[in-house]
Amino acid sequence: MAMPGQLMFVRRLGPTARLLIWLLVGVSCVVADVRYHALEGLRSGFSLFVQPVREVMRAPIDIAAELGGFFVRHRLLQKERDALLAERAQLMISMNAAQELARENTELRALLQLQSRPGQRVVHAALLYQGHDWFSQRITLSQGGKAGLRSGLPVVDATGLVGQVSRVYPGASEVTLVSSPDQLTPVMVERTGQRGLAAGSGRNRMELRYIPAQTDIRAGDRLLTSGIDRVYPAGIPVARVSRVSRSKSSPYLRVEGRPLAGLDRSRAVLVLIAEPQVTTP
Repeated sequence: MAMPGQLMFVRRLGPTARLLIWLLVGVSCVVADVRYHALEGLRSGFSLFVQPVREVMRAPIDIAAELGGFFVRHRLLQKERDALLAERAQLMISMNAAQELARENTELRALLQLQSRPGQRVVHAALLYQGHDWFSQRITLSQGGKAGLRSGLPVVDATGLVGQVSRVYPGASEVTLVSSPDQLTPVMVERTGQRGLAAGSGRNRMELRYIPAQTDIRAGDRLLTSGIDRVYPAGIPVARVSRVSRSKSSPYLRVEGRPLAGLDRSRAVLVLIAEPQVTTP
């Protein structure tokens, strides 16, 4: 039953008619936009409206790409770091080897500058090892009886007296250092000529014994072999006085010194062998 004011015979549009109408509207919009750009403002507004949605939808992809790039860069940096550490270690080894070679070359050049005295020949020897005991005052050389070495021969390096050959083997020999408590070395003070006995008192330490209290000796004086024992040639540097002290209860000075030779540093030494001079008529 028709309501008041409603046409009785009005019919709704069918699906086909509605489709045709929407197609006509769509074609009209396309023609208007293509020819007259009528929908440009609407498109811009709609783009601004969907921009946040587009950003939100693209965020997971951007985050995943950033995380992937981070892990790739982290792995590359780790590889570069490992390579740099390995290269640094190799350079340190090469630098240490070069420094050691330079030090040995300097020591060998200094030894070559030592002139052999008349009636004396020298045997070059290398340090094989030091005593197993940290407090041992002996070293082992690479030359022995085959090179003409015998017990009692003096051993020197480029800076002073190292010690005395105490035991000889066919291919090696042992040297007792001047810093050994068992070693006594006749010396004289270079500045005054005062003679005395230098005894070892431990690693890299010596003391000058039986020096009267009125003797002119001071810190910094150099002690040389006196040669009166006919074991050590005269004039070999032995030690440098480091401290002089006086005691009221003793008539002697307490004179301490430091060996001049590199007892714990030398790699190459000379063994001095005295040879009888042949006199021609």
